Amino acid sequence: MSESSAQKIPADDRWILMIETSQRQGSIALGTVAGEFIDEQLFSPGLVHSKELMPRIDDLIGQHGSRSQLGIVAVSRGPGSFTGIRIGVAAAKAIGWALGIPTLGLSSLECMIHGLGAETRGHWAAILDASGGDRDLGIFDLKDGIIEVIEDERAVRVEELPSLITEGMGVVGSGCRDVDWPESNPVASIERDQPPAKSGLILASQMVQAIASGTPAPPGWDNPHQLQPRYLRVSRAEEVRRQKLAEQGRS
Repeated sequence: MSESSAQKIPADDRWILMIETSQRQGSIALGTVAGEFIDEQLFSPGLVHSKELMPRIDDLIGQHGSRSQLGIVAVSRGPGSFTGIRIGVAAAKAIGWALGIPTLGLSSLECMIHGLGAETRGHWAAILDASGGDRDLGIFDLKDGIIEVIEDERAVRVEELPSLITEGMGVVGSGCRDVDWPESNPVASIERDQPPAKSGLILASQMVQAIASGTPAPPGWDNPHQLQPRYLRVSRAEEVRRQKLAEQGRS
């Protein structure tokens, strides 16, 4: 851990603001660096992240104090909705820069796995539907609320899933709903496809503890501008653009 990272560990009573806009259901949560949960707000149903994010942040913080009490801003940075991720990351960077506090980017798939609950154990696959038969996949081990990455997150095709999901492995996420899974593979309830900001808040607190213990701080901690969205594939618009350019090159 660099000296600057060590100096930026906020006091235990300072707040962490967690932003979750990577999926259809947006939310924000507030807690302390020490891991105490304060409050959470869910957005209205639908893709309303750009309209509701900042007003809800102001409302949540205003109910409990002021922005001066913020010590860290964390955000689910992907994979997930391209637009939602950009909205959340941009807000986190702006707040972190304006207040001079660290920013933390979290895996959206890890937030989803953590949202399964502390009582859930074993190997689980988080699978997002990226449309057109594409899936974003991450495989993790979950035990007592602690997540271990089993396989790095990657983009796959839906037809690859049966060979990648082993017997007994649980599945969760929008990308698992149209697959006929064997009885040996537990399927989480559809409500778990939308990770709550509260889950990311717990992960952020764990990450801060790890940084304090010597784990290298991720990009964005010392400089919010270094925080970037994480995409496992290009957007559909970019695919169409590239296809058009390729066709023009052949003509």
